Amino acid sequence: MNKGITVLVCTYNGASRLAKTIEHLASQKTRPTFQWELIVIDNASKDDSAAVAQTEWNKYNLPSVPFTVLSEQKPGKIYALEQGAARANYEYLLICDDDNWLQPDYLEKMYAILDSHPEVGAVGGQGIAVCDLPALPVWFKDYEEGYATGKQGPQTGDVTANGHLWGAGLGTRTSLYQKMYIGFPSLLTGRSGKQLTAGEDAEYCQRLILAGYKLYYDANLIFQHYMPENRLQSEYRVNLFQGFTESNKILHKYYLANALKLKSENNLLTKIRLLLVTPFRFLSARAPERKQKAKDTLIFLSPIEIGKNTVMLKIKKFYQAVRR
Repeated sequence: MNKGITVLVCTYNGASRLAKTIEHLASQKTRPTFQWELIVIDNASKDDSAAVAQTEWNKYNLPSVPFTVLSEQKPGKIYALEQGAARANYEYLLICDDDNWLQPDYLEKMYAILDSHPEVGAVGGQGIAVCDLPALPVWFKDYEEGYATGKQGPQTGDVTANGHLWGAGLGTRTSLYQKMYIGFPSLLTGRSGKQLTAGEDAEYCQRLILAGYKLYYDANLIFQHYMPENRLQSEYRVNLFQGFTESNKILHKYYLANALKLKSENNLLTKIRLLLVTPFRFLSARAPERKQKAKDTLIFLSPIEIGKNTVMLKIKKFYQAVRR
């Protein structure tokens, strides 16, 4: 693919948010030879998001930066992202939510990191919460990670052990993003309208780790994450974290798969021991979650296919197809 970055902005009813997001994208400071494009994907909006995006972009007169508006009528951010990635023309991909305001050097820095670290599958930055209220609610600091704000690591570097990066401001490789879903649709749909089921970003990161790639955080990649007043109300927060709870039912299986991969991939004796011990753990477990963990362990490690059409079997088949 061509050297450069494709920026994807997925939006659902984002007409009131897109102006500032596009303003910050249009204000990126890049070298004259730096190539990038902006693709806005309207994900089944009920407002005039697509028209607003086009009108706002036209204000900045940037003929050297290709701009495209796509429509994805199937609700769910993952579907919008997949369509955008399929239309991307550049080697690297940046996911910019419709309420993310990137600092002027974000694209250049993201490009440099991805270009110099071929072992890295995804890169994340630092989000700073901003809002129209005089101050953020007193409870916000305790929940900021759920809002994709704050730091994603103690310092710049490898954060693979964390297991995930936020989708907000995430950079990756276009071909890699496409590869992670060929023949293996997402097991999560992401946020759709008022449904706040999330986790498609964590699933992507878990797939990258299964495939042998690393996650990287850079504290110098900074963006502001705009919080409209309704998202700072307790009802929204409760719904948001309930969505995380639902997603974790599937994500925890990915985490288990990666833990088992780490233990057994290059250690046949450990794999054999787990295969021998786990059936006894299953039989002796009283708690349903412990029984399920033992069952999933056997499904993932077994040399034969068991657990027909289960989530863990799908994860195992994905791992077998993409491991490096």
